[in-house]
Amino acid sequence: MKKLKRIFSSDLGKSISSGYLLFFLNNVVALFLTPYMLRYISKEEYGLYIMCVDFLAWVGFLEFGTSKVLESKAGHLIVQNNFKGLNISFNTSFFFQIIVAIIIFPLFFSLVYWGVDKPKVTNLELIIILFSITASLTVFRNLFSALIIASKKIHLDNRIQILTNVLNYILIILLAPYVGVAGLACITLITLLLMLVRSSFRVRQLFPGIKISYRSFDKEELKRIFSLGLYFSLGSIATVLLLKIDSFVIGKQFGLETVATFYITIKLYTLVQKVFQMFLNNFRPHISQLYGKLELDKIKNIYFILFYGTYSFAIICLAIVQLINKYFIEIWVGDGFYIGDEFNIFYGLWVLLDLLTLPSRIILNSSLVSTNKLSYARLGEALLRIAIIFALLPFMGVAVVPISSIISCFIFGIIFQVYLMKRYFQIEDNKFVLSNVTPVVVLLLVFLLLFITHQTYYFKFVFLFAGLGFVAIFLNKYSKNINLTSI
Repeated sequence: MKKLKRIFSSDLGKSISSGYLLFFLNNVVALFLTPYMLRYISKEEYGLYIMCVDFLAWVGFLEFGTSKVLESKAGHLIVQNNFKGLNISFNTSFFFQIIVAIIIFPLFFSLVYWGVDKPKVTNLELIIILFSITASLTVFRNLFSALIIASKKIHLDNRIQILTNVLNYILIILLAPYVGVAGLACITLITLLLMLVRSSFRVRQLFPGIKISYRSFDKEELKRIFSLGLYFSLGSIATVLLLKIDSFVIGKQFGLETVATFYITIKLYTLVQKVFQMFLNNFRPHISQLYGKLELDKIKNIYFILFYGTYSFAIICLAIVQLINKYFIEIWVGDGFYIGDEFNIFYGLWVLLDLLTLPSRIILNSSLVSTNKLSYARLGEALLRIAIIFALLPFMGVAVVPISSIISCFIFGIIFQVYLMKRYFQIEDNKFVLSNVTPVVVLLLVFLLLFITHQTYYFKFVFLFAGLGFVAIFLNKYSKNINLTSI
């Protein structure tokens, strides 16, 4: 009991618990809001709205990696008590972000406006303009958030999001019947402005020495941040291509109604992804500070626990989603929103592979090590995926979306990142590579065998039993090494 109290009273424990509270709030409300909003707006309007909201979560990354670099570098500077350097890094990033925000506005507008066939939506241009303004301001929100996270107090950032999101949901519930999609876009912009004000106030509390001043802007620091940030940005662009090209392809080939069906079909998978991403991302500032102190043994222990823990528990969660997804969607929004069993199984397998790349990406980016190689690999993954989609789309239909993800993620995600981690930890023994790759290869071979023999349906059960076995092995091997209060 005392150990449990220590865990929840630590910064990591608070960050994880508040993160899941935020997650629970967002997604329980979202499950209710989807059928609620569909009562007042058409399928096409809903498809446009969720596409814009979805892009908001990613277009902020197109900021030349400034916030990501600041977050990792701030962790190093904080543990070294170099707050003068932190002030210079923050101001340099802040004033550079003004230029980035100006660039993002037309970029976001172009991606959405020319990215899909023009739907029959009233005030289409106004809606996209409002979301474009929101996207531009998101870069400043990301900058403040980076400093809060670097202090290892992610729970403070989560609280800000909880308060503003509650306001956002209340406004949507009250006004959705009257304001249409344009009004919903206004609500999104207003809540972001409130979040910006609150985040700025919290940064001033945590770091009183940080003052926004152009005098603290440093050209040499900008070169250092920019040189590293370009690789983060390259990786972010690749991520957008990896994850958001689906909307464009489906929108162009099948229409916005199918976009809505696609997003509803993958909803539970998205929730599972977020559960694991939120947990794993809480380790970023801790790894930054451990690397600042050159405690690589602790980082290595964290990596093994996170990788094998993710592998074990994610399989069970995804197998359950594969089993219940069709029935969940019918209860949630009714018939006609489920793409199909084959797509359902393919997509679940891809989510597993993507989650397995997270521990290595978090460690490498937090340490600012091999960021260039990681970004090139991410870009290679995106380009291979795009090539597969356009080559096989006429023959495989919408199922090519997850199939292309599985192939490209295995090559450029799993295999290449294991190689990078082997170099990071300076491990000579090839057992490290085999222990990371072999379980994934076995799972893919079993899936391929079932697919060739037209027995794909049974993969869901194989998936589930494999997950139960791996969880038992993981708990037996690593449970004694798990100590959240020591990092």
